[in-house]
Amino acid sequence: MLDFIKGNISEIYEGEIVLDNNDIGYLISISQLDISKLSLNEELKIYLRLILREDNISLYGFLNKDSRTLFDLLNTVSSVGPKLSMTILGALGSSQLRSAILSEDANILTKSPGVGKKTANRIILELKDKISKKSFTEDLDLSILDSSDTIDINNDPALEALLSLGYNEYEAKIALRNVDQNQELSEIIRQALKVMAK
Repeated sequence: MLDFIKGNISEIYEGEIVLDNNDIGYLISISQLDISKLSLNEELKIYLRLILREDNISLYGFLNKDSRTLFDLLNTVSSVGPKLSMTILGALGSSQLRSAILSEDANILTKSPGVGKKTANRIILELKDKISKKSFTEDLDLSILDSSDTIDINNDPALEALLSLGYNEYEAKIALRNVDQNQELSEIIRQALKVMAK
């Protein structure tokens, strides 16, 4: 199985690059978001995924392992194939994609071409638990949280309590956003824990 390849970028197309490795040019599909970061003749290490079809063999490339992991997960969702997976990654990026799925925000997912409400909800349903159990190196995109819902860790005892119990800041903020804040502190924490247990 191919894991990664190193070489120089000899061509850049829409959605594809040609990577020159030992005088062999490898045509690799890559997201537009990643392509925007690249330039001709740049030396590059790119993580790969080989996709075999009856009538086609394709190489898909990623600048980091997080993106490749999400690509693999997206491909497990019914009606989401490699091309749409790459389109989604190109539109949202790995950090925002993970954040949208974990916060169950279908509207963010529908910003990607080819993703309607039905597909967005299916992606959330099928991937939320899988993503929460995997380790990623890139931080989540916390900007998805509305500014009006932003919670200051230094001024919110409920958030501090949840963090002290081992939950990460993103999970805690999402849970607290779904709880009525006009209650006793103990009840806010209890309800937030209930939300995160779902």
